[in-house]
Amino acid sequence: MRAGHAGIDPTITGGAMPHAKCALHARTRSGARTAAALRMSPPKVCVMADSNAPGFTVQRGGILSDNMIFSTFMTTGRYAVSAMLAFGLAATCNATPATPGAQPSAAPRPVLDEEFADPFVLPLQDGSLVAFATNRRGKDGTALHVPMSTSQDALHWTAPREAMPQLPAWARADRPDLWAPEAIRAGNGYVLFFSARHATRRRPDGLTLCIGAAVSRDATGPYVPQPEPLTCGGEHGVIDVSPVRERSASGGEHLWLLYKTDGNCCGAPTTFVAQRLRADAQALVGEPQVIQGAVNDQPWEGHVVEAPQMVQHAGQWYLFFAGNDYGSGAYATGYARCDSPLGPCVDAGENPILRSRDGDPPLVGPGHQSVFEHAGRSWIAFHGWRPAEGGRPRYRAMYVLPLDWRQGRPVPRE
Repeated sequence: MRAGHAGIDPTITGGAMPHAKCALHARTRSGARTAAALRMSPPKVCVMADSNAPGFTVQRGGILSDNMIFSTFMTTGRYAVSAMLAFGLAATCNATPATPGAQPSAAPRPVLDEEFADPFVLPLQDGSLVAFATNRRGKDGTALHVPMSTSQDALHWTAPREAMPQLPAWARADRPDLWAPEAIRAGNGYVLFFSARHATRRRPDGLTLCIGAAVSRDATGPYVPQPEPLTCGGEHGVIDVSPVRERSASGGEHLWLLYKTDGNCCGAPTTFVAQRLRADAQALVGEPQVIQGAVNDQPWEGHVVEAPQMVQHAGQWYLFFAGNDYGSGAYATGYARCDSPLGPCVDAGENPILRSRDGDPPLVGPGHQSVFEHAGRSWIAFHGWRPAEGGRPRYRAMYVLPLDWRQGRPVPRE
């Protein structure tokens, strides 16, 4: 979200690359240079400006750091990478010869290998887990407004079933676009939040997306929706809702609702907003406030940031979010450190922390994350695209990885 380096002078040295140690230099428009050294294993390799080098063919693409995009080129035992001229990178590489027959490390595999997009995982007091996802069709062809799955260990999940049988009265019935539900325990039950297409309210490109709520005594439902939306925001509507519990040092707590203004629908900026929730989490209180520092200004984020989730770990607030086109391999996950649920927030320099990568199967477009605690440690759930095959269109499956904390940095364990 914070602005990165820019420049125009990429250069190259290098040969056989795996296990290379590269000094990456970014030349800014003012001529200043910065450098960072990193150890890379095959097939992540050094930077090469000439993408037309003889004997090389394009193998794959991805993001090496928050200010560099790369493509891998391969011949037998040799690797190189092309610098993205727009980012103005220069590089020098010193490498040991490649190990013959070296293979890329395996990408993670889905834990729920069917359509389960925008997953959110809610830990329960008995140690079990409940996950919710964006609307879809069931295997029998019937609509699932809020698909739900349960697990005891975060790695094995039940077949999705319906958590909210009835649509809210205010939502469009034929195509509700009921997206990215998240839940929180409040009072004697649970409140489920979601965005859905309003039946009559309009924005420049069509019907507005609004945020609604539904309640249940049980975490697995059935959830009963409220008759009116909590908010429809301004001109462009709102999506990607996420509840946050803020506990004070004195033992009190406040509930917040985070969401995204949907300006990218219509060529306008997107922002992340926080608004106080009533103690029972069934109504908003006060005015929405823009989360300071949460802006869409990094190259890897493309035209949009979305899916905000605020997490507190070891006294530090972290804003996790997704960026770029959700339908492409450029979709990825990053985070920012924040002083409070309202900010100010500062982007992590190592973003994105989850990105597309090769493997068997590959990981494509990992995003719309859910960070949660289970069995004494942190985890991160997210979706990734699975390929079309056998007449079935491509779909977004759910992945779950352990999330390590290294010197205050969240690191998915792939």
